[in-house]
Amino acid sequence: MEKALVFDIWANHAYFRKGYTATSTLSYPFPSRTTIAGLVSGILGLPRDSYYSLFAKENSKIGVRILNPLKKFRMNLNYINTKEGFLFSDMGETEGKRTQIQAEFLKDVKYRIYVSLDDDKIMNHLFNLLSNHKSIYTPCLGISECIANFEMVGDGFFDIEEVKSNGTSVLIDSVISSDLKILIEPKKKYGMIKSPGFFNKDRVVEKFIEYYYEENGEAIKVENANYFKIGEDNVILF
Repeated sequence: MEKALVFDIWANHAYFRKGYTATSTLSYPFPSRTTIAGLVSGILGLPRDSYYSLFAKENSKIGVRILNPLKKFRMNLNYINTKEGFLFSDMGETEGKRTQIQAEFLKDVKYRIYVSLDDDKIMNHLFNLLSNHKSIYTPCLGISECIANFEMVGDGFFDIEEVKSNGTSVLIDSVISSDLKILIEPKKKYGMIKSPGFFNKDRVVEKFIEYYYEENGEAIKVENANYFKIGEDNVILF
């Protein structure tokens, strides 16, 4: 049976910039699969651009659950023109050294991350770091200014139990695939996004994933879904 590690991660602020343009001001409501791969790789201390095959579809499973209700606000970011240098002194009298952009941030965020990798050595290394509340690089949620804290859930590895609902409805705790049929419930607020799922070795997105989510972190009732049982949580893994 496959094993998973589960950890919660939270921060005062998060900014998962949508990559439609170089200066997009909008944020995804939760980290994309590629962002989670980068986050876990940072905890492990893996070099940049070295981990894409580790998190390939055939080698890994990842899920995410929204724990805190989504709250958004806008804050100004200062972007610096670095084409002429990384220091203001390098830029001389050039106008437009700094451009101020209003960006959409998330506030008081908390997520639960589910990770299963085929590489047992990497999984054991990740367990040792999470269980001792250690990371090689400082974890952040989207950008380096959004420093995050984390905590492993449980005392060790969880079994991943695949469940077939066989025509009955089920409550899913994580975000889900848009292929599933939602049974709409009153007082719940649903959303849908599409975000990067997999990179190739050239850092080009090979596949996007479309999700449904509930903005207050409530479970989503779906019809006839195949899902995974991880501890007490019903999860869709990608």
